[in-house]
Amino acid sequence: ALASGYHNQPEMTQEKFKPSFLDETKTLFRTGDLGKQTAPGIIEFMGRKDNQVKVNGYRIDPGEIEYQLTRYAPIERAIVLPVQVNNQTQLSAYCQTDKTLEIAEIRELLAKFLPVYMIPSYFIFLKQFPLTRHGKLDLHSLRELRETGKSLVNSNYVAPRNYLESNLVSIWEKILPKHPIGIFDNFFEIGGHSLLLSRVVTRVHKELNVSVKLADFFKVPTVAGLATLISQTQYNYQEPISAIPPQKSYPM
Repeated sequence: ALASGYHNQPEMTQEKFKPSFLDETKTLFRTGDLGKQTAPGIIEFMGRKDNQVKVNGYRIDPGEIEYQLTRYAPIERAIVLPVQVNNQTQLSAYCQTDKTLEIAEIRELLAKFLPVYMIPSYFIFLKQFPLTRHGKLDLHSLRELRETGKSLVNSNYVAPRNYLESNLVSIWEKILPKHPIGIFDNFFEIGGHSLLLSRVVTRVHKELNVSVKLADFFKVPTVAGLATLISQTQYNYQEPISAIPPQKSYPM
């Protein structure tokens, strides 16, 4: 899945796409991967020479996300790091700001410039980034903030109030690792990411006959918000007259 060059960037194309030393009629691409030959025909992968990371099958440059975040005036500085959540790699954005910001608003802004899989699942706001004793950015401390940040997830469970919310919760609980899921839990803050988002959209269409847009999740990433959106006439959703919300009980 490689293009023949960079769109409208002839200099970068010339730098990265070189004639093959095996066959001059063919072209080789100079990747950012580093490797060394350990034996004839065997190359050992050594990592990357840039900061790209692989998340859910996509090669991502965190710098692109950081740039878009800092375009948002209240954010003075941004660092995006891969974190391990439930044995899955997800993106966490650390933003330096002294303002109170709405995560939903930031996600909606990012969605205008970045594909879904590049939008971080987690956002942590700090007035000042932690530094090492040598004055360098302390990445280890940043990752620890993600692991211990209890405020990211809504701990106040609120049960579904109607048939639609019950069905949406049921769909989310089949896909997401958190149980139970309350109607005000944020999809992206309870383990959701781009691949799971696609599965949710597919199931909503299959089980409720409603075509929800991926972009809608960045505006209303909760069951309550999504249910309100679906109820609008633009989705032609009609709740069954005799619908009774499924009853669930969870240990306290």
